[in-house]
Amino acid sequence: MSGGASGGASGGASGGASGGASGGASGGASANAVVSADALILSRAAIVGPFNGAVLHVTEPPFDNSANLALWAEGPRHEACFSQLVEGLLFKTRSGPKDATLEFANLQASTIQRKPLVRMRAPSKAQFKKQLDLVASYADLRADRAIEIVDQKIPPIAFWSSLLGLTAHRHKKTLQLIDLVFSLSVLVEMRFKQIFASIRPVAFSPQIQPMIETPGHGSWPSGHATEAFAVATLLEALLDAVPGTGSPPNGTLAREQLQRLAARIATNRVVAGVHYPVDSAAGRLLGTALAEFLVARATGTRVHERGFDGRLFEGPNGEPLDFSLNQSMDHTSGNAYTRSATSTAVGNAPLLNWLWEEALKEWQ
Repeated sequence: MSGGASGGASGGASGGASGGASGGASGGASANAVVSADALILSRAAIVGPFNGAVLHVTEPPFDNSANLALWAEGPRHEACFSQLVEGLLFKTRSGPKDATLEFANLQASTIQRKPLVRMRAPSKAQFKKQLDLVASYADLRADRAIEIVDQKIPPIAFWSSLLGLTAHRHKKTLQLIDLVFSLSVLVEMRFKQIFASIRPVAFSPQIQPMIETPGHGSWPSGHATEAFAVATLLEALLDAVPGTGSPPNGTLAREQLQRLAARIATNRVVAGVHYPVDSAAGRLLGTALAEFLVARATGTRVHERGFDGRLFEGPNGEPLDFSLNQSMDHTSGNAYTRSATSTAVGNAPLLNWLWEEALKEWQ
């Protein structure tokens, strides 16, 4: 998923779902139907007559108004929203403890301050080697999960659609939000992968023999895990924000299934032999934090700084630790997963807010 995930939601879901939806609209007639240039030239020549200048009434869209996004095609709308989402993000590294931090500075504020969003510290080489025993054990599941693993090489939108009834004809803006969180995840995870340059399992042992091609970038954190947990967190927050859906809201009710699906997607990469369980754990933390950041930017709310210290991801006697959803991510200190007790404001992004509000309407 990493590397090819950007644009995956509207390209994946709408590719399968919307292909049939728009293709069959209006009994086969469509304003976007493709005709040859020669046919259009011939038609105009037959009907145009003498040119009369500008004769139609046109309302000029307001300047710098988020609602203008409704006039745009999905691709340009995505780019405009994404540019606002990532403006102010930056990375900071420390060579001593070998950790890296994703920071954010609200560039629209009168006083610009850099605030940490996610702190990451990778496991040691020795810890990765210990994790190799777990990778080898997971290989026993390859025959059972092969179909899933291959289908999940691309953004697995169909799996999320199956869980929530997500459809391209009804949930276009929701799919665009998913597209945004995919793009954000790829941008951030690839930078962290480059910084930490963690070695893939196949490099340690000729017996791993991955069942799919090993991606051409570092192992830690897992891109699939990052993207999957980002989608799960985003959808939970979106469904929880839909007004008038009862208590508890639908996002809370769907949380267990959303988290289980994200965990399965992540673990399938370990089964395939291209990741370690600790990669999934780090991706879970990173994806959750990135989705929380997107939601906060879209709604003007606050986020809690999150962290993952791979050096602490092991058993009490130094034994390799497997990935599990039962591991709490809300420790304030002294654990692989941490979440700050204090929150940070990240400003409001009007373009994201417009898309968020439009997506909410799709679930009412």
